[in-house]
Amino acid sequence: MNAVVTGASSGIGKALVLEFCREGARVIGLSRNEAALRELAERCRNFHFIVTDLSDLGSLSQIRGKLAGLGNLDVLVNNAGFGAYRRTLEMEADDVIRMTSVNFLAPILLTRELLPLMGEGSVVVNVITAGVHVLLVDLPLYGATKIALHYVSEAMRDELRERGIRLVSVYPGLVRTAFHLRAGKEVKGGITPEAVARSVIKALREGKERVYVPRYLGLLRLMGPHLPKV
Repeated sequence: MNAVVTGASSGIGKALVLEFCREGARVIGLSRNEAALRELAERCRNFHFIVTDLSDLGSLSQIRGKLAGLGNLDVLVNNAGFGAYRRTLEMEADDVIRMTSVNFLAPILLTRELLPLMGEGSVVVNVITAGVHVLLVDLPLYGATKIALHYVSEAMRDELRERGIRLVSVYPGLVRTAFHLRAGKEVKGGITPEAVARSVIKALREGKERVYVPRYLGLLRLMGPHLPKV
């Protein structure tokens, strides 16, 4: 199995890399953090990496070129993302553009770029957040980019199904990673990134299309957003 994981240098992405490696997959990780990627490569013989900044949308076509010799791509995990504990109108314009690019635009455009490498039976995994079902008042722009990814994932699912490709949407709750500290706030508690990674691997095996971690967060779907097909 060949798998590509974005945001592979830490958190959920790193946990997914290690989980895929245990499964015997060949994994290609994407991140800006070259040192962390090299450390992962030392831990996993099947791990290779591409140092890239996904906020530079022009680089996505280059990623496809670098993966062209890989053969069939079985799994693409769009995991990279970041947030900021700031009110929307207090954010700098460049930060708004960069967050929107990484969290929302890059998953769409990278999926489109890599489609020629993906055959029937391949899977696209979009890591979203259970926070799309509530108003994240402390992370407003992050929440907006993720609810946009949720929306487009619902639409892309049917488009990919026509090609024989499955789309899995992953909705973690609070996860114990460096995400919050980087976003500007210390937050305690939450589930481990390893728990999320194991849930993703299980979903791939069982053919699921939507995964909530922990599972009880799936009850939030009763709150919407409801997207009936029209």
